[in-house]
Amino acid sequence: MKAARNLAATACVVFGLLRNVVASSSVENFCTKLVVLLEGKVWKQGNLAYDSSIASYWSAQEEKLYPSCVIIPTNSEDVSIVVKALASANLLANDQLQFAVRSGGHDPAPGSANINRGVTIDLSKINEVVVNANETITSIGPGATWGKVYSYLDAIGLSVSGGRVSGVGVGGLTTGAPDSHSSLIWDPGGISYFSPRYGFVCDNVVNYEIVLASGEIVNANANENHDLWIALKGGSNNFGVITRFDVNTFQQGKIWGGNIFYLISTLQDQLQAFATFAGSADYDPYSSLIQSFAYVSSEDIIVVNNNLIYTQALVNPPTFQPFTNIQPQIANTMRTSNLTDFTVEINLENPYGFRKLWVTATFEPTLPFLEEVFGLYNSSIQSLVSVSNLNYSLSLEPIPIDITAKTSPLGGNSLGLDPSSGPLVVALFAFSWVKESDDAQITATAKALSAKLDTTEKKASVFNRFKYLNYAAPFQDPIDGYGAASKAHLQAASRKYDPQSLFQKALPGGYKVL
Repeated sequence: MKAARNLAATACVVFGLLRNVVASSSVENFCTKLVVLLEGKVWKQGNLAYDSSIASYWSAQEEKLYPSCVIIPTNSEDVSIVVKALASANLLANDQLQFAVRSGGHDPAPGSANINRGVTIDLSKINEVVVNANETITSIGPGATWGKVYSYLDAIGLSVSGGRVSGVGVGGLTTGAPDSHSSLIWDPGGISYFSPRYGFVCDNVVNYEIVLASGEIVNANANENHDLWIALKGGSNNFGVITRFDVNTFQQGKIWGGNIFYLISTLQDQLQAFATFAGSADYDPYSSLIQSFAYVSSEDIIVVNNNLIYTQALVNPPTFQPFTNIQPQIANTMRTSNLTDFTVEINLENPYGFRKLWVTATFEPTLPFLEEVFGLYNSSIQSLVSVSNLNYSLSLEPIPIDITAKTSPLGGNSLGLDPSSGPLVVALFAFSWVKESDDAQITATAKALSAKLDTTEKKASVFNRFKYLNYAAPFQDPIDGYGAASKAHLQAASRKYDPQSLFQKALPGGYKVL
């Protein structure tokens, strides 16, 4: 009884403080009053915790946004208090008290995981990695990076289907929330080195713990809030703040992989090998490939890179030999190691502090169209010759039927893909530059490229509406690319679990369903 009275007394105090927070007429007052609710977890500019959080974003655009305060919760109850206060305040403020949610901070788009003169919720302290007793489920906090997850699991001979860059947060990659290449909000489905064996990253989330707009902490899984579970698997940040991911876990030893770099003179051999690999009816599920072409303006050259990962310790398997046999090679890092090592290697190729923009497209893997895509990429370089310190790459990633066939047996997701689509290719056009004055030129080039890609795909009869959310530009619409039925499901889930549309109106970052 005493405990119950203490809990009731605490609730009364919190309610009173929330009432004061709601009455705040500005975001600055909101932040000041929230300090009382979350002592030692609300920080303003000039404080080391605030400055460290802002300085840790991957893209320069995100790093240049300055919220009125950064809130760094340490558990789901803290997140509940913040979300409840935001929801109440926005009812009075007509959704003018805006906020952002960040886990890894690895999305290139400005405003995806940070906000100017609003409230940023930084989930980096909710970063636990816990494996259950029978080693079948790993529970991961949204603030964990994939590097932390893999280093913990590698040491005990386990793994999960997750991101390929150690510095990326778990949250964004898994749900397709904007804080991805990013946060434990999870990838727009999420592509993993293990995806041909186990499906998209989101397909392997058996349970989400999520804070709804009401402040209620609920679970979403196959048996509880099933419609929300499906919506979260690719539905981005439209439904709440995820505070824990429970993920399928499997035995995993050493793997073979690395990167091989080549001269652009090998282009035709590269595209031929890729088309054969991506379109194979006998795809080796242990194999994963990212083929990239990178233009370096300082040298005025294009370099080819194949990131090859085989999730067994088999050196130079037959499926990769069409790539490993291509000559000449500039550099070769192929080796047997653990997953952590390979994700750290990729992370080193993605430096912080540059301005970023990504554009994506999806199509069928035919050699003539791959040649056309490279031609579009190559010609678009000419419109950017005046941009200094430009790094501009095209990456091609196979989506074999082996991946999409796993979705239904694992309960379904929101991506709108299935084996009837056949094998596909996801293309990422990634722009990186230094000067803000070049933003308009880069954006204009990217928009023109995106429009040309859609037109060219349709003309070649290889078009697929899917736009990989974690690679999408702010001007693209990946939610619409999921298809009408999936979009309708997402909209219904939003209306059911967020009836006041807090995450549609007061959380401007990301792609909205309404």
